[in-house]
Amino acid sequence: MASSFSLVQSFAPILQEPIWQQQRDLEASSVEARIKLAYARARSLIHAVGMTIEDVALLKPKFWDFHRHAFTLDSGAWTILTIHWNLCMGTLSQYLPERPDLLPLLQSLERFDTCGEFLLTELGHGLDARNLETTATRQADGSFVLNTPNAASAKTMPPSSPFLGMSRTAIVFARLIVDNTDRGVRPFIVPLNDPTGAMCPGVSSTLYPKRAGARAIDHSSTSFDNVLLPAGALLGPTGDSSKDERNSFLRAIHRVTVGTLCLSTSNATILRVSACVAGRYSVQRTVGAPKPISILSFSTQHGPIARALAHAAVFDKYAVESRRLFIDNAKRPEIQNVIAGTFKATVIDYTQKVLSELVDRCGWQGLFAHNQISELWLAEKGNSIAEGDYVVLCIRLASEILLGRYAPPKPRDPQSLLARHEAGVWEEARQTFAAIKGGHRGKDFDARILPLSLPLVKATGQRMAYEAARDSVARGDGEHGPKLTQQVLDLYESTCLLEDESWYVENGVLTRRELRNRQVDALNSVLPSLEGMINDPAVDAFISAPMVGQDRLAAFFAALPTYKGPDSGFVRAKL
Repeated sequence: MASSFSLVQSFAPILQEPIWQQQRDLEASSVEARIKLAYARARSLIHAVGMTIEDVALLKPKFWDFHRHAFTLDSGAWTILTIHWNLCMGTLSQYLPERPDLLPLLQSLERFDTCGEFLLTELGHGLDARNLETTATRQADGSFVLNTPNAASAKTMPPSSPFLGMSRTAIVFARLIVDNTDRGVRPFIVPLNDPTGAMCPGVSSTLYPKRAGARAIDHSSTSFDNVLLPAGALLGPTGDSSKDERNSFLRAIHRVTVGTLCLSTSNATILRVSACVAGRYSVQRTVGAPKPISILSFSTQHGPIARALAHAAVFDKYAVESRRLFIDNAKRPEIQNVIAGTFKATVIDYTQKVLSELVDRCGWQGLFAHNQISELWLAEKGNSIAEGDYVVLCIRLASEILLGRYAPPKPRDPQSLLARHEAGVWEEARQTFAAIKGGHRGKDFDARILPLSLPLVKATGQRMAYEAARDSVARGDGEHGPKLTQQVLDLYESTCLLEDESWYVENGVLTRRELRNRQVDALNSVLPSLEGMINDPAVDAFISAPMVGQDRLAAFFAALPTYKGPDSGFVRAKL
């Protein structure tokens, strides 16, 4: 079993392969070429990681560590593989005990002889997945006919184009129709591309335009016209009751909840790499005369970089703890939803804000995708929506918690500042909820509670992240990851306090001056070690940005197309 450290080390050899050189991104000028490059890199990662059916099915460390670390290498290849491993193989593996006939398909997916997809969302239906319109009608011989009844029911986003050049099989969600009776949304195994990459009979794929900022993959709209499926294409029983329908659906989409957590764990590495890129740029970028100074010396420059590194270190420990809590609650899916949703909301909300700031702090060079930060920022926006829009997840979590249906893990130290804040804002929300009319589906709830959902869930997540990191510091954990010290933890805490400054002042906990002094003191305590954190060699393999060094920048520009006019004819006079 590969540890987190050995998995990261395994990336180093493949990054020397020609397909991983930045020049290949520049050469891939067409969308098709960029898509094919993403699949080539995905195959390279398949060989480097060595993910097995067991790793995926049992959520072993290798599965989590891939998601934590590989996003920054190529977000397109990472997206291809998280769909392939988590959503497709993960879902199929749940049915393997009662369907041993699925093993050959799973083994083909494991070898990447077949690429796996997961087609749930439709053009007209996103989070309301129970209202999907695609149909699979059972025939007299037990087979099924799969159809897309209208334009709004076309499956959307997961790849299905012929550019892959190999077989592709999807788990497709459709309404099961038996004897003209709708038995709810069920999962079906559906081949999309044959071994040559050509579309299978009755399957059509419409390629979407490239997403802004993110690495190109073949996001598509997929439709079905009388696609014939064998009886074994259906996963799970046909069922004949509403209970059967609900249980079958929840089982089939369980890996979406896994994805809510595992996709979000990438944020710690994204923050770390982005902050190091911005930091290395800032060290060698100077201003002033006659004695130029590094722009890193200014608080407006080193502040966001240090805060991002502090959050990266804390979020990395929070990811490890959330993984443990998620697995420990395998038989309590409602608690798994709390763990995953809280983690996702907390880390993505911060990541999106600080990456935007880091782009700005790098000037015009920060705008370009080849310098990584802007690309990671926009690519990560996809993860804020994939496997559940994080704001919608917060609405559900906050509503369920206020209704008393379940609760997040209790604080280990109720007197810590972040725990007191968490308790205070939730109590305010409970009092507001008790005073409104119309219950949780009324207009008052919509107007007064829904806007609080994200801040409420974040308050819990910030406290949980702090506790996970504080306990890690106390234990002296040696797990590979960003350096975490008490000074770094204090910087994280002080940043969280400033996010809801008014609460601490209103409740007499700290004054505005005290809050800001805590931030300044925490930042100053980190500064002596900041350049060491920025230049941590453990991050080197993930950094390709030319702007981090003059030699890299010169080599990068030398490789770009250059267009010259004719000789001017001017001859410079000799001195």
